[in-house]
This record gives sequence, structure tokens and C-alpha cells, in this order.
Amino acid sequence: MNVIIRADGNREIAMGHMMRCLSVAEALQEAGAQVCFVTAGDETQELIASRGFAHTVLHTSFRDMEGELTALHKIVSERQAGLILVDSYFVTGRYMQEIRAWAETAYVDDLGEPVYPVDTLINYNIYGARLPYEAWYRKAGIPLPKQMLLGCGYAPLRREFAGHAAGVPRDTVRDVLITTGGGDLSNAAEALCGGILRETQRGLHAGIRYHVVCGPFSQQKERLRALAQAHPMFRIRENVTNMSELMQSCDAAVSAAGSTMYELCSMRIPAVCFYFAENQKKMAVCFGRTTEIMNAGNIMQERERVLDRLLIRLRELEQDGALRERIRKQMGALTDGRGAGRIAEALTGQGTGYEDKRGKL
Repeated sequence: MNVIIRADGNREIAMGHMMRCLSVAEALQEAGAQVCFVTAGDETQELIASRGFAHTVLHTSFRDMEGELTALHKIVSERQAGLILVDSYFVTGRYMQEIRAWAETAYVDDLGEPVYPVDTLINYNIYGARLPYEAWYRKAGIPLPKQMLLGCGYAPLRREFAGHAAGVPRDTVRDVLITTGGGDLSNAAEALCGGILRETQRGLHAGIRYHVVCGPFSQQKERLRALAQAHPMFRIRENVTNMSELMQSCDAAVSAAGSTMYELCSMRIPAVCFYFAENQKKMAVCFGRTTEIMNAGNIMQERERVLDRLLIRLRELEQDGALRERIRKQMGALTDGRGAGRIAEALTGQGTGYEDKRGKL
């Protein structure tokens, strides 16, 4: 089967869409499919090439997907694609209807409404299996997708997270991961490090190292490097090639709501989360309601309050071993990291009918 994956990654929309599609692409390739990525711009060209996949750049606006239909149809025809997987918040009903006439279609959804005509719907989020898709499709007058892959069992994590055995937790917290998204548009990393630094002057966080992941689109790289040079308790992690290894070395984490949260779940690293975009809100809220992973809130709307909540919860995670252990167990019940393989099986007709009950915690 020839597969087209239509997704984008750039400074404005960060890298989450592209990273999860790359995970699905690797699983599809293992299942025997030939995969070609199609993007609006060339921001992710090196990344896609480094993972060994073909790539075509449309040189169009990622916000105007209907405007790319003619160019995309040409690529689909040339590739003789039997499946088009789309991962974008900028699709329209017309767009999805038109590409469905060319090939089987799959859509990675985070938002719920509006719904689109598609053959396979994928929503692997913690809230995915709780959404009233049947009612939404009925209201829209659109037939239900033939396949609906819902819940955390379908979280498309990188191969390094698949079936990872949980390590033995340390009695004390020595290393903490801070990951704030590929672009960190809210400048959360620098602000959080500043708060931690101020608290060390009151005797808190003694002996703890903070590993700050600096994403490819971060505009604070130089300031973060300077901070780490002046204060060795901070270690800036750039171009991380084995995130599971870095996570495994940590005892707790602060993370933006996104795919990283499911990676942390697969590794069972107790965390506190926050969000900076509305498309992350449902995930953060659901984690906060169904587990003891605190949702600190929207850092773009209430910056100081969110930073205060993050610092308070981080201190609690560092000091309370029983809390960490409870969260570890809750995370382990959500995902085993094998979601990309399950998606590939379903898309290539090799599925086993797996349904993730754990996403309904």
C-alpha cells in the first residue's frame, strides 16, 4: 500500500503533529506500506529525511488547505496512493470530502467537533473514548467512520517507548525533566527555571538537577544556555535523540500538555502539566480530573498563577514519595506505548479489533 501523510510542523503549530505522524509512518513501513510525507512548507524537511521517508513540499499556506487540493491530487495520483492520513487543525469538510474521492482517508483528531467525512477516525487522547462522536456525526448528517480508533491505547509514540518496562523508582528525587513544547511560545521554560532558582535561595530543591528540553523552534535557546552555564543545577537538552532514556533518568517532570504526556505515561514518570493553547485544554483538564496529574492551567491567560501552581506541585512531587507512586500506577494504566503499531494494523487491514478501555478512567 502507498500512503500519503499530510501534516505540518513549524514555529506556529510546533512539532507534535509531525512527531506522531512519523511514529505512525514507521509502524506503517514495518507493516509493508510505502510512505510519503506532504507538507505545506520545508521546515521539517531535514527531520523527515533523517527518518528515511520520502517528502514533497507544496509551498502553500498550511492555514489554507483547500488551496492545495489541485497540487495534492497530482501527488496522490503520481504516487498511486491508496490511503491519505491527514493531521491538521486546518482541514475543512470540503477538503476531507474531496480527498476521500481519491483514496481511503484517515484523520487524526484532537478537537472532537466539527466532524468530517473520513474512513478512519483516530483520537488517541485520554478523553478520546469519552467524546460523543456518534451524536456529532448524526447531527452533522455524516456517516460514522468505518473505523474509530479511540483512547490512549492508540497513542502513537515513537518505537523507543513501545512496551517499555517501568524502572524501580528512587526514594528521593534527584533529576527532574522540564519540557515545554517544540516552540515554547509562552517562554515557560525560562520562567519556570527562574522560579526554581529563586526557591533554591530559600533552601528548596537542594541537590536536584533539572533537565530542560529545548525544542527546535525555541527562541530562548541562548538565554537558557546562559542560565545553565551560570547555574549547573540546570542542564539544557537540545536535539535529544533518545527521549525515553532521558525520561528514564528522571524522577518527576513538568510538561506542556501534548504527546509528551503520553510518553511520560508510558515511562511512568510522575508529572504536572500545563497548557498554552486551546487544543491542549481537553487533555490537561482530563488528566487533572481522572488522575493526580495536576493541570496547572493556561499559562498564556494566567501566567503568574500557572507558574505558582507548577512550582507548588513540583515541590510536592519532589517531597512526597507516596504521591509519586500513586501517579506512576495511574500513568501505567493509560498506555503501553504500542499505539502506533495498533494504528498501522488498523489502516492496513491487519487490525485485531483492539479497543482501549484504559482511556475511560
